[in-house]
Parts: sequence; structure tokens; C-alpha cells
Amino acid sequence: MKFLYSTLSLLLALHFPFFVFGQAMTVIGGDKKAQECFDNAEYAAKKLPGVSRSLQEPCDYALEYSSISLADRAATYSNRGIILAANQELDSAMSDYEKAMKLRPSTAEIYVNRGNAYFLNRDYVMALEDYEASVALGIRQLHFVQYNMGMTYEKLGNDTTAEQMFRSALEIEPGWELVENRLSLLLERLQEDRQSRND
Repeated sequence: MKFLYSTLSLLLALHFPFFVFGQAMTVIGGDKKAQECFDNAEYAAKKLPGVSRSLQEPCDYALEYSSISLADRAATYSNRGIILAANQELDSAMSDYEKAMKLRPSTAEIYVNRGNAYFLNRDYVMALEDYEASVALGIRQLHFVQYNMGMTYEKLGNDTTAEQMFRSALEIEPGWELVENRLSLLLERLQEDRQSRND
């Protein structure tokens, strides 16, 4: 059986995460609860903010009782972290991301997830560090991380680099409406700032 290794890879609008699911991983021996944990993380992504706490129960079961590989255990911690983050339980989400990292320290997606938890906790410097770490580790969905970084640079007041990040994301994924809209808003605000300074 296969289930998807979930990543919290995109920050939508200004406050809430949007979840993107990517890297396929094989569950050794197969595990229905681990699969259900992934499915629930995907559901939580679409229904946030605020989802039922019962969504994390299959994750709890898989981690407590299932015989899954270390890689899939890391993925399950990460998936549970996504559900916790969707419920704004950021400390618990961070704890799960830390456990996942101990098992799979070179998995780029976990850094994106933790970076988004930092972002939601308004710790933008740490968020940026994790996004950069995910890039260094060869994240497959680079355009999502560039978008995250653009949002983070905006929060840090570095509009020039934010613009560069949005444009880089659009080079990889031309016509991505979400990023086009975000870039447009940024450029409008910068134009308004210039006009107000000239008046």
C-alpha cells in the first residue's frame, strides 16, 4: 500500500495554511491507519481553520500500534502535525515536526511544514530558515516554497525580495493565479507608497 507524504507547503492569503500533498512513500506491510491519517490531513487542509480533533485519531493509532517503517513514521508525525496546525495547536504540531525530523532529518517537506508553523506563530525569521533549509534539501515543489518565502519576506518588510520570490514561483508555475494575485497586491501597495511619498 502507498500513501502520500503530506506537506504543508503553501500559505494562503495572509493567515491560513493550504496543504499540498506530494512525495509518495511505501508503507512496509501496509497500514490502513497511516493511510487514513494522510487522508485526514488532506481533509483538514481543505476545511481549515478548525477541524475535528477526531481527525488525528488514526495518526495516534498508527504511531502507537502500527509496524511502519521509520520513513513512514516520520510521514505520519508530519501528517498529524498538519492536522494539529489546522487546529492552531502549534506547539503540538511543532513537537510532531521535531519527531519527524529526528527520524528523517533530510526530508525537505518536514522543514516546510515546520516553517509554516513558525509563520503561523509569527516567527518569520525561523520560518524563513526552515524554508531555506527545504530548498537546500532539494524540495520538489520549489514554487510553493518560493511563494511561502515571498509571504515571509513581506512580513519582514523586505518587499523587494518578496517580489523576487513571487516572480520566481511564477517562472516555475506560469499563470498560477494565487501568486499572480499576491504579486499584484504587493505591486499596487508599493505603487501607492511611492505616490504618497511624492505627494
